[in-house]
Amino acid sequence: MSFLKTVATHLYEKFGNNIADCAIIFPNKRPAIYFRKELGQLVDRPIWSPDLFTIHEFIQESTNRLPADRLLCSFLLYEAYSKVWSDQQLLPVSYERFYPLGEILLNDFTELESNAVSIKDIYSNLAELAAIDQGLDYLSEEQLDYLQRFWKNFSVERLSKQKERFLQLWKHLPAIFELFRNELEQRGLITTGMIYRSLVTEAYDRKDFPTRWKHLVFVGYNALNRSELQVLKKWEEQGLALFYFDTDTHYIEDELQEAGRFLRRNLSLFNNQLPTGNNIRRTDRSIQLIAAEGNAAQVRMLPALLEHIPGIKEEPEQTAILLADENQLLPVLHALPDWTDKVNITMGYGLVQSPLYSLMQTIIRIQESLWQNKGRSVYYQPLLQLVQHPYLYQLPEAAEIAQTVLQKALVSIPSTTWEKLEEPRLKKCLTLIQHPIEIISLIRNILEDHLASVVEGEATDLQSQLIHAAHAQLNRLEDLLTERKEELSLSFISELILQVMRSQSVPLEGEPLRGLQIMGLLESRALDFKHIILLNVNEGILPKKAVAPTLIPDSIRRAYGLSVLENQDAIFAYVFYRLLQRSQSVSCLYNTAVDERGMAEQSRFLTQIEYETGIPIIRKSVRMDINPKAKDPIVIEKDDAVMRTLNKYTGEEVILSPSALNTYIDCRLRFYFQNLQGIREPEEREEEISPRVLGNFLHRAMEFLYKGLEEKKGNKWVEPGDFEWLNGQIDRYLKEALGLELAKDRTHVIDYTGTLRIVEEVVKIYIEEVLKQDKRWAPFEMVDQEWKIAHPVQLEVEGRLITIRLGGFIDRLDKKDGIYRIIDYKTGSDKKEFRSVQDLFTRDRTDRNKAALQTLLYAELLGKQLEQQPKSGTAPAWMQSHIGAARVQAGLYNVRQMRSEGPEFDWRLSENASKTKLDDYRIKEIGPELMDSLHSVLSEIFTRDQPFDQTERREKCEYCPYQKICGR
Repeated sequence: MSFLKTVATHLYEKFGNNIADCAIIFPNKRPAIYFRKELGQLVDRPIWSPDLFTIHEFIQESTNRLPADRLLCSFLLYEAYSKVWSDQQLLPVSYERFYPLGEILLNDFTELESNAVSIKDIYSNLAELAAIDQGLDYLSEEQLDYLQRFWKNFSVERLSKQKERFLQLWKHLPAIFELFRNELEQRGLITTGMIYRSLVTEAYDRKDFPTRWKHLVFVGYNALNRSELQVLKKWEEQGLALFYFDTDTHYIEDELQEAGRFLRRNLSLFNNQLPTGNNIRRTDRSIQLIAAEGNAAQVRMLPALLEHIPGIKEEPEQTAILLADENQLLPVLHALPDWTDKVNITMGYGLVQSPLYSLMQTIIRIQESLWQNKGRSVYYQPLLQLVQHPYLYQLPEAAEIAQTVLQKALVSIPSTTWEKLEEPRLKKCLTLIQHPIEIISLIRNILEDHLASVVEGEATDLQSQLIHAAHAQLNRLEDLLTERKEELSLSFISELILQVMRSQSVPLEGEPLRGLQIMGLLESRALDFKHIILLNVNEGILPKKAVAPTLIPDSIRRAYGLSVLENQDAIFAYVFYRLLQRSQSVSCLYNTAVDERGMAEQSRFLTQIEYETGIPIIRKSVRMDINPKAKDPIVIEKDDAVMRTLNKYTGEEVILSPSALNTYIDCRLRFYFQNLQGIREPEEREEEISPRVLGNFLHRAMEFLYKGLEEKKGNKWVEPGDFEWLNGQIDRYLKEALGLELAKDRTHVIDYTGTLRIVEEVVKIYIEEVLKQDKRWAPFEMVDQEWKIAHPVQLEVEGRLITIRLGGFIDRLDKKDGIYRIIDYKTGSDKKEFRSVQDLFTRDRTDRNKAALQTLLYAELLGKQLEQQPKSGTAPAWMQSHIGAARVQAGLYNVRQMRSEGPEFDWRLSENASKTKLDDYRIKEIGPELMDSLHSVLSEIFTRDQPFDQTERREKCEYCPYQKICGR
């Protein structure tokens, strides 16, 4: 028989139809629903129901005053503090600085009032130890010892500034709290703590309290504060109060068992109407302790655990899933099997978990940015978050702004970007408010607009409830804040809004007495279920480590009998053990994976069960399969459609570049995705400058520098005397390069952030190093930069002759002493050495030199074009004027090595086999071998029998943009 059924039976037998004269008080709301059901099943005719209350509802019946709003209390406490400080000729801090301290003081005030502790005594200045003996004779020797130990730390002779400030506040808190209490009373308001103190002193507002009920029945209590102990004892002595404690010999008889810490005291003070049971140590059922590697593994176990519960489909309400960590609610709901159509959730859905909260955060961040920039611009991050928000991203104007920000890589977005917006939510959000308090009405108006814009039927009940809950809180905040004479900052009001919203939730409960029950641990008080599944039974979660912040030190808390950490542990211990008393099956799951909180061990409660009881323990272990089944290999056969796509390289328009060939050699499938199908990564705003973009900055800046010199001189010659001018123009052309690369506009002035400024300095150093090297190389002719080369290559494939246009863009082509030099700028760790020509085409080598292959191919192609002496009008003038044999060299300007080696830097490529630098004769000599290997690769690309498949070297997939497609 359940505890509540036992209580209902006992009360009905005791009072019969006169049970209506009772007030029955529970620790929380949920037991009242179950009690009413159990009582209803006992009566055979209509009767008046007794009044059912939670403890807070019941004590509120003693007063006519309204509960004081928490934020209003914060304001009133600050006013009391300011007055006391002014009276003492001290300078009070601003409300914004006082607010965090005020929250702690309000917690302490509530606890002191709830426990009817003398505020004057607890805050008396006891730095002189002799004062302990005066006026505190009601304290025990142990309590006085706690006080002495605390105040010994406060030597009058050696007080630090922190201790001085602490003692100054400590000394004046009684006066502050007295003013605060008086102000609440004048306004007709009251706090929970003040109600408790009034109960102890019998200063009730309502004179018929509590005698309008013949009996007060307290059901299912465990921890009682000092006021409750005094008042309930008095009511019991008056014959008013009855007590139904749910107890078990396991923790009552063992003085060391923390679960019985409060109940042992309760049983010594009060007469329990029920005998102490002996159910926990039953051996007719076992307890499963399941070690799961990760929270996800725990949740994945739920369907199997539920499936093995007998009769669950017929009586799902007899099974409860209890969450020690309530953040697991949504994963649990997603994991429930399809047949669990009836579910009752006693917890609320937190607004902080919804897109609504992130929208409010984004609005606030945008306004803070606008406020900082006086409305002229906004930082790109919150703007992108706004236009990509789930509520707004589908709007055409939002998509347009996102595209502008991403394409131009803007950091600070000017107001001209949104001046002509018509969509009301976007327009309001991007309009600068004039006063910080207006942020509340702005958010409220945007929420109203959003609700109005949602097509009927698309807005879920949950979304509507969240918006209405947020709306109500915003109205309340606005009313309270507008009463303040002191103007508060935007950042403070914004944080206040978010803090209030984080505490908001909307109910998710279904029909309370039907369906599978999902609840938090504390909501299970006084309830019994046949089958229990308890998640996250980890030390640090059950019991929780966190305690509310307080200014009252631990030693003084102990001296006055206030709550300490062990009390919290004892409360959770009782809740846990009580669940075992009448259950038929229990499964406790705990996480064995260490997370950021470091909690990876089972709760000590589970260890206690193993060693203190004879309950059969079944241990299991589960883990997530962290090696998911690999995707089947992707192989693209060269059917007619693929061959038609490949044939684009045989026309006049499309060029097959060395970088594309490098891609093919590394991975045929990547070549297919990237070069044939043109699959591109989704456009995203890069938070950090990638090495590729850094290289583009250098390429573009060098191009602009030497073109500027050519325009200045009217020729292509670069002489030693030109470098003074070139160095003086670095800043100008670097800024133009950044504008073109980031905003696609050479004239666009980039608004620098810290990262971009660092990047600019790095590229500037690279440019200076290149110019130093060039000065040593001068004089030379800068023939061309970013020059597009394209040369036909013929090959026979499967009996047919095809022509492929091979080429790309050469970073830089200069000329000295009749020798053309191809230079490729590199900002990474590229090397100039390669083992052999054959190795440049070997796909299974991880050290294959791609840069060397690219520059050597360009050198070979350039040599062939020069030797043909093209005279067509499409060829550049320098090529048409070329006479004689073509002499071409190729090398790398890898700026990292250039800076470290200084004047010793050598840009030429070298073969490891011969350990010699490649001059123009050697480059021409290896040309035929290079082209033979190239023909083999090209033939493979255009051969039907060779499909596009994945590389076998998985390390090449690490930074591949297509790794998710491949499942690697």
